[in-house]
Amino acid sequence: MIRVHWRPLIPGEHDPERLWGLVLAGTALFGVGWLFSGMPTPLCPFHAITGLPCPSCGMTRGIRCLLHGNFAAAFFFNPLGMTALMGIAVYVIYAGVVVLGKQPRLRWEPISKRMALLIRTSLFFLVALNWIYLILREKALFSSP
Repeated sequence: MIRVHWRPLIPGEHDPERLWGLVLAGTALFGVGWLFSGMPTPLCPFHAITGLPCPSCGMTRGIRCLLHGNFAAAFFFNPLGMTALMGIAVYVIYAGVVVLGKQPRLRWEPISKRMALLIRTSLFFLVALNWIYLILREKALFSSP
């Protein structure tokens, strides 16, 4: 079990909310600006070489759908990627609230090696399942009848 608690930032303590909140918000603003400017999106080298979708395939199309309010289509393009983006958006909002409001920060106690292994293994399987979905989706979309 992972134990979490709220506590004030200790003076001189590293402030990940400030750092990662700014990095993630800046990256999001840059990406949205890129998409709305009409600049071309880069081609995926993995897909160009192998003909298979990469684990992040569909993210640009999914983000375009999100920006137009079409959540179902966004999740169709890459379910795990869109879920991760939603989590990142929640983190950026949380970081903004706690940094600007000088609020207590959410911290968790160190986890056991067993729990860390379980988390890493679970993430590996989620990425693998998502990648299998992307491969099957592309095969179904582009296979000739």
